[in-house]
Amino acid sequence: MKKHAIWGIDVAMSMARSKRPVPKHIIVCPFCEMGQPIPTDFDAIHRCQCGACFKVCGHHAMEDSMSDIAEELWEEDELDFIRSVPMDFCNVVVERDFDRLLDLKQTADPNEISRFCKYDVGSPLSLIWVKRLF
Repeated sequence: MKKHAIWGIDVAMSMARSKRPVPKHIIVCPFCEMGQPIPTDFDAIHRCQCGACFKVCGHHAMEDSMSDIAEELWEEDELDFIRSVPMDFCNVVVERDFDRLLDLKQTADPNEISRFCKYDVGSPLSLIWVKRLF
């Protein structure tokens, strides 16, 4: 009898272990340290709860991507002023080894559908974060 009770507990524990969620890879905001899911849409600009925005792009498109993020963070008239004044209005963090993180995600989520528009497989990826100072 005790064997069956122990066996029943083992089965229950085994079933509980099999239902545990698979760990998800995340990226961490450099400004507030909140975790964000790894983006699957490389055309989109994503926003953290702290107000920072981020985007994945190829190394060759970093300048354009930073402009895209700036357009998300500021109104057009604010951007004209910001571009005309030699002063810092934001903090920028660039992760140039984003390919390593993407490789981890692809091995972790084989069934997830990703949207890699404008993504050249041969181009190294960067992850760009921008946050307004005020």
